[in-house]
Amino acid sequence: MGVSLVTLVAFVAISACALAGGLLIRELVFGTRAAGGPAVGRLRRVPDVFDQPLAQTFFGRIDQGFDRLVLESGTDLLPTTTFLIMLAGALLAGGIGYLATDEPLYGIMGGIVGLSVPFVALVFARNRRMRAIREQLPLVLDIIARATRAGQSVEQAISLVAQEAGGALGPEFRKCEQQLQMGRAFDRVLKSLAARVRIVEMRIFATTLIVQRQSGGPLSETLERMASVIRDRITAARQIRASTGAGRMSTLVVAAVSPLAYLFVFMFQRSHLDILFQDPVGRTLLMMAVLLEIAGLIWVFTLLKREE
Repeated sequence: MGVSLVTLVAFVAISACALAGGLLIRELVFGTRAAGGPAVGRLRRVPDVFDQPLAQTFFGRIDQGFDRLVLESGTDLLPTTTFLIMLAGALLAGGIGYLATDEPLYGIMGGIVGLSVPFVALVFARNRRMRAIREQLPLVLDIIARATRAGQSVEQAISLVAQEAGGALGPEFRKCEQQLQMGRAFDRVLKSLAARVRIVEMRIFATTLIVQRQSGGPLSETLERMASVIRDRITAARQIRASTGAGRMSTLVVAAVSPLAYLFVFMFQRSHLDILFQDPVGRTLLMMAVLLEIAGLIWVFTLLKREE
């Protein structure tokens, strides 16, 4: 590997890391200060991807999906900052793999790993946050039901939840309260809430309040029944997760065997892997193995997700 190539890789990696670090510091320092400002400033600062229509182009949908993933994960970072951090991680891991082995393939593999680790962390954070919201929603419904039974309006009940509720749903209802105070339409506020929190229970809750506002009806009893149904769904989901725990663990073990075996051979018996890179048939078999491993993982996790 030439000196010029090493210099170029190092320059790109250092520049990306510096840019990502600067944006991270800006979000942690100046973003925190802006969060203490007035409600109008905070609302204007929040990205409006949840209220945008679905993009018509393929890359536009990917862009919107990534923005949704970052914002739904609950992180304080902007999507642009998160992407630059992922890019810096990919360049750093790919550069280390390339410089350590002098093999372009290992550099590409390191870049993929460096790019995938933050993405997987975002997915896990998003799923954990949505699970916490689903478990907290029955309590919120009970608060709104008691408030409306006591004679308060739905807007006053939402303000009460914004003040009393903590956890993951507290900021969402505070955002609804701020939007209502700024004069936004009631149905649009609830549709925005359902778009930010993409779970079935929240869509049903938003639709219930919108229909009740238009046609009337016993809102307190409806919300209490809804809270009871959601608690039953959560209990059933926990029972399913407990009954499929052995299958999940077996899936993780089977999925980890191939990468761990490859890593062991690479570290202690690297000469056995030369045929996989030097011979055309070996490269074809290696690529097929990687694709089949990914396809198997996607299939298994899709089946487990449907069981939930």
